[in-house]
Amino acid sequence: MMVIALHDRISGHASRVRVLDRVFARLRERDDVWWARKDDIANWVLDHPDTALWVDRAPAPVSGLPGSSS
Repeated sequence: MMVIALHDRISGHASRVRVLDRVFARLRERDDVWWARKDDIANWVLDHPDTALWVDRAPAPVSGLPGSSS
């Protein structure tokens, strides 16, 4: 999985937008790239519990934040 985070003042320049457009165009040409939103990924994981990694964790005893940790 690849997440691309972009800062508007840095990546909003025309030269950088053109490069990003080329990257996305090349990726769109590939048949082995799945374009998915977060909910698509979550639904896939729920539909494939045998292939997804599950980690059961107990709640933290102390959160370090003010208020109740439960």
